[in-house]
Amino acid sequence: MSPTRMSRSPIALTMLKRRSLPLIAVAMLCGCQSAPFVAPAIDLPETWHRPPEAQPGDARTGEARPLPNPDALPDSLATLPWHALLPIPELHALIDAALAANADLRIAIERIELARAQYGIERAALFPGIDASASASRERLPGFDPRENTISENASVGLTMPAWEIDLWGRLEARTEAARREVLANAALADGVRTSLIAQVSSLYLELLDLDAQHEITRRTIDGRRKALRLTRARFDEGVSSILDVRQAESLLAGSEQALADQARRIAQTENALAVLLGRNPGTIRRASHLDTLTPPAQVTTGLPSELLQRRPDIRAAEASLRGAGANLDAARKAFLPRITLTTLLGFATTDLAQLFDSGRQAWSLQPAVGLPLFDAGRLRSGVAAAEAQQRIQVEQYKATIRQAFREVSDALVAFEQLSRQRDATRKVVHANRERLRVTNARYLAGISSYFEVIDAERQLFDSELALSQTSRLLHQSVVQLYRALGGGSSTAQG
Repeated sequence: MSPTRMSRSPIALTMLKRRSLPLIAVAMLCGCQSAPFVAPAIDLPETWHRPPEAQPGDARTGEARPLPNPDALPDSLATLPWHALLPIPELHALIDAALAANADLRIAIERIELARAQYGIERAALFPGIDASASASRERLPGFDPRENTISENASVGLTMPAWEIDLWGRLEARTEAARREVLANAALADGVRTSLIAQVSSLYLELLDLDAQHEITRRTIDGRRKALRLTRARFDEGVSSILDVRQAESLLAGSEQALADQARRIAQTENALAVLLGRNPGTIRRASHLDTLTPPAQVTTGLPSELLQRRPDIRAAEASLRGAGANLDAARKAFLPRITLTTLLGFATTDLAQLFDSGRQAWSLQPAVGLPLFDAGRLRSGVAAAEAQQRIQVEQYKATIRQAFREVSDALVAFEQLSRQRDATRKVVHANRERLRVTNARYLAGISSYFEVIDAERQLFDSELALSQTSRLLHQSVVQLYRALGGGSSTAQG
């Protein structure tokens, strides 16, 4: 190798290193860029699932049933304000009271404030802090002369900036983003508590109306069975009926009285449950409405399944948590990179207390520092592994939340459609049982039918009237549940 080439090699190597440093820096900066959020792949159906028999139209003839004018229907039931769902003023008053005083809703709102405060703490780390400091000391210690101690003074006053980490790689920004997503998740969860509260109050109110109707049916039935018992005893005294007819009438009356007591118990317990939702102590709930005066909609609209992703509060909360998990993972990975900190001082410093604020005693200090983790026994790697596991958990929770939302909408939609048919059929059963009882009573008084036929007709009528009340309540509750499943009543739906 020639001497000239040997002499140029160190120079060329130095130049290569200098040229490589910017490239290395650019590579590090590019490697530290946060990856954009990509939502997990979800199989979104184009329409809501319905069984064949739930489709509009007669399954046997294929003839379409008359439907309301589509132009008069909203795009989705969820776009309606909650007070338009059940136009009952006393129910609106109960819902307003629950929204103002319910403990669960208040707790959810306070969790938003807690998350917002935590976000403020994380965000503050992005900015330097300024402290005012002052110190003074006077001491007698060995000085330059080892044979004698000397008195010395030190004093300083000014503004200091504690060690501030310059977020060159975006680690602190990622932690701040995770905290911000936590705020959004808690806000969505509070919105979900609000919609659930509206649905719970409405459902319990409808249950109370149903129990009131059952109570009235049972009272009316008891009155009729008492008259029937008196008539049966009179016929027994005349020798027309047997003692078995009397005992059957007594048993039938006792059974209806037993049902009345059970209904009274359920009314009291339902009132207590509703009172607690309203933020009150258990007690009576005043109401004047009747279940049979309520009219459910003839048809409901649900919109597209894809709209549910932005409307349902629990889905929005799951997405925010998933984004927050991604930000936490980003911060955990960037913890491997060097940390650059800066500490400063600006003020006055002196060794003579009397000269502290003299013009020549201005002082400043600038102390940059760089730290790089070399060995931590696997702490940082474990942090990354934990963040990755948490992200995978959030992905599965996000998918499960969406599937559950689709199921709730489909269940509520099928329930509404089938309960409408069930209520129509039950009305026919009640009408037929009333005619049967009327005819059976006439045949019994004429001596044609036995009293067992009367008892069976009364029992069938009583059971069918109770079933009609329960079916009507379930039909109204299915509308409420569909409204909640679609995200109705949330801030997004109302906006």
